[in-house]
Amino acid sequence: MVKNTQWRGVWISFLTGVLAAVVITKASPALLAMQQEMQLSLVNIGWVMSCVAISTVLLAIYTGILSQRFGPHRILQIGLLLILFASCAGAFATSLLSLIIGRSIEGIGVLFISVAAPTLVSHLSKPSDIGLTMGVWALWMPIGSLIVFLLSPFILEQLDWRWLWGSASILALPIYLLSRYIPTVNLQQATSSNDSTHSYILGSITLGFIFTFFTVNFFALITYLPSYLVSIYQLLDSRAVFITAIIPLFIIPGNLLGGFFIHRGIRPIKILFFASLILSLLMALLFNTEYSPITGLTLLACYSCLLGMIPTAIFAQAPLMTSSPSKIPSVIGIMITGQAIGILAGPPFAGFLVGDTLQWTNLAPMLIVAPLLVMILTKPLAKLQKRP
Repeated sequence: MVKNTQWRGVWISFLTGVLAAVVITKASPALLAMQQEMQLSLVNIGWVMSCVAISTVLLAIYTGILSQRFGPHRILQIGLLLILFASCAGAFATSLLSLIIGRSIEGIGVLFISVAAPTLVSHLSKPSDIGLTMGVWALWMPIGSLIVFLLSPFILEQLDWRWLWGSASILALPIYLLSRYIPTVNLQQATSSNDSTHSYILGSITLGFIFTFFTVNFFALITYLPSYLVSIYQLLDSRAVFITAIIPLFIIPGNLLGGFFIHRGIRPIKILFFASLILSLLMALLFNTEYSPITGLTLLACYSCLLGMIPTAIFAQAPLMTSSPSKIPSVIGIMITGQAIGILAGPPFAGFLVGDTLQWTNLAPMLIVAPLLVMILTKPLAKLQKRP
């Protein structure tokens, strides 16, 4: 660990994460135009959407090993180059196959960044600042999504979906040049005897399960939130989509609040425990209590704020699962695998529970139990922690 936090490197690493979030999110507003131009079916669209997560499930652990062997800085730059060329190629795609190939390569680039960037952030932070720096890193997804949602209507109206698709490559070039100014970190340090038998792997897997249940909870709700708002509050489709885009904004103060608490000395495990407990209570209120629309939207905003605290705590907890800094990339690789499994499993399972008749009360047990499972897993996680 460094004596003084290298904030320049932290912010540049954060920018790479924002780019990764743009790559993930850009498909959502572009899909309707793509479907019309390329005559894609719903199954085809599903493949386009899932390519990024599939790459992560298959390769995240191996990426952690690569980052450990060759250094997170090099892996980060390779990820940026993959996005640069794949996004540019995807903008000229003429068939479903070429689109999926380009999207899959983009997914590998996103994976490289999502493993290497938080590894760099953790090594560029002094221990007392880890809460603040991981709070900054946890903003990558909401900030990147916000950029896409704000700019995509203008790009699609004035240009077309290909410009939106290729925008990631336009952003990747300057960020790649900036990445050269990230300070180099040395992961080749002596391995602690506490980790000699790979006991840190069990802790990493536990943290991965926590990320799975967190991601299942968030993506299950956010995927079907527009339909929920239309059926429960009788909102217009456009209003429901607008509210869905606004709600993730409340994740941002949650990210920062979680980082502030950790910076003030509150353990990440405690944040995971209490935030998850309150999330379960909020979900019980949302699905089993009558209230006004304003109250319902306030509960959703509180839900998003609390939800934002959890990834900050997860990323702050990751470096504590091993006493050897060189193994942090492997911990993050296992953890990111859990996140990807949640992205793949959450929305389909939620759709199965709700069904074509839109039985929203069937979704309540899933959204209540998932945070409770996070809360339960914090106890063994505390026992498996390697560093104070």
